[in-house]
Amino acid sequence: MFKQRYLITFLFILIWGCEHRPESWEGEILEQPRTKLLVSDLLKGDAQELLDMSFFAQPSWASPAKESFSGTISLSEAVLNFPKAKEYYPGENLFPSFPIGFTSYQNKLIPLQQQKISTKPNGSSYWDVVVGTGKIWHEEGDGAWDRASFPLTLTDRWVGQARNCVATFVYQKDSISPVCVQCSQETADIDDQQLGNISGMLPATFLPQKNEDSAIIIENFQKRQASKIPILPLKKLDQSGRIASYFDTFRSTNAPTSLGAIYHDGRIYLHPPKTRHGNYPYPEEMRHGLYSVTKSMAGALALLYFAERYGEAIFDELITDYVPPLATKEEWKGVTFSHTLNMVTGTNGGEDAARLFETLIAPETAEAAIAKIAELGDAPPLPGEKFHYASTNLFVLSYALQQYVSEKENSEESYWKLVEENVLKPMQAENFSVLHTIEEPGKTAIPILAYGALPNLDEAAKIALLFANEGRYKDQQLLNKDKVQQIFSKNEWPGHDTSGDYRGSYYRHSFWSKKITSQNCTFDVTYMLGFGENYIVFLPNDVILFRFLDEHDLDIDELIQETAAVTNICK
Repeated sequence: MFKQRYLITFLFILIWGCEHRPESWEGEILEQPRTKLLVSDLLKGDAQELLDMSFFAQPSWASPAKESFSGTISLSEAVLNFPKAKEYYPGENLFPSFPIGFTSYQNKLIPLQQQKISTKPNGSSYWDVVVGTGKIWHEEGDGAWDRASFPLTLTDRWVGQARNCVATFVYQKDSISPVCVQCSQETADIDDQQLGNISGMLPATFLPQKNEDSAIIIENFQKRQASKIPILPLKKLDQSGRIASYFDTFRSTNAPTSLGAIYHDGRIYLHPPKTRHGNYPYPEEMRHGLYSVTKSMAGALALLYFAERYGEAIFDELITDYVPPLATKEEWKGVTFSHTLNMVTGTNGGEDAARLFETLIAPETAEAAIAKIAELGDAPPLPGEKFHYASTNLFVLSYALQQYVSEKENSEESYWKLVEENVLKPMQAENFSVLHTIEEPGKTAIPILAYGALPNLDEAAKIALLFANEGRYKDQQLLNKDKVQQIFSKNEWPGHDTSGDYRGSYYRHSFWSKKITSQNCTFDVTYMLGFGENYIVFLPNDVILFRFLDEHDLDIDELIQETAAVTNICK
């Protein structure tokens, strides 16, 4: 039943988004003394009305927490308040059951598990979870209780949407209140009527315990903090507000651009991320569902890493040598790893809802998905001759990479573990999450690669900078330099002509490109692009533009032109 209803996910029904825009928020914000989410409210565990996000954040007038926090919170499956204009997918209105350990350090609330938590074995919820670093504090009027909050992201197991939420509770040394959670912003598919505010009061138990590895956890936290790219308010760069006005434009969701930022001169200039109920209190912890940006951020990242590890000849390896179900298919003969990454396989893939659903969403397992792709048939051009965008190509590449790397390493472990260990971990970005196939216990799950990336800002920026720096991080060459240079057309290869595709003029190793004219100069921009429309745009002079969105605004040229003007690209 779920799989049948999920078919609508990729249909373009923009009229719905315009007609069902939520009301703007004009509720009260947190002031001293607190009037909402009182200790008594949280201890009762009664459902709460939607609130401004300031009620979930540490106020400026708070004092340090009286008690540290160390132990495991176990959240129980609970029905959420989630008004929707259509029927729920199975378990979509259920908050998942899972335990999460925390330790506190300098009034920061650090989760012990910072990668995505799979909740599938624990109940019937539709959601997996990523938990971020929160805070603990004390407020006058809370008596013997301290207060805590932490960011969390709900994400589905099939496409990789992101619901940015905040949870809060009060606690004493050996007990906590129920946990109040609210989600007021998302990168999700508005065409599938995915828009909606989520709230709930979650039953919770607390096992206080001192973590034996707390010193290591704190040390790792300090390393991540020290490695972060400095973040400043966008207004320090964009003093006239020319860029901010684009990020603040309301379209369909009344939560404008999920994330808008500019990397320039070694710093990230971040516009405050807005939800439908005020500013998100943990902007650096927000995760974003970037859909086809994954093809670049994970697909190109993986193949270019293995080109560095094993040699550039990997680009010329034949798909049929590593994907047995395709070995007898005429249409796949001669197709290389490079052809899949560059969307020139000459096979009958596509982005229409029916094929995406039947080949990648419904099958769930890697073997079932490849079996469905094997049924698609041929397309007129030969491999390498014509650009034809198809998410199925990236999954075929992922399957082939798994077999190729398994042979090289004599291991059945997912090739993505090597990417995490050797590319992401050196940059302190190993918590970057990508969507995997759904397998039975004991079976290796592999990345979809076509969609499902779920980065926070620091992870997205570090991966982008790795490409901008020709695959080099500090003194390590992590990606193949020649192939990265091809992405940015720093050689004679122009890439694949997209034949007037509205998304861009050329396609190079999963990156789009086109020319932009701004003021008195014309320059090339290379960019990652995903459904929604999510952009990471590389401009001259090491300027990178981040705009994450779920409202189908492909008209980004003016934003690029304003960014170029503010950063003096044409001078």
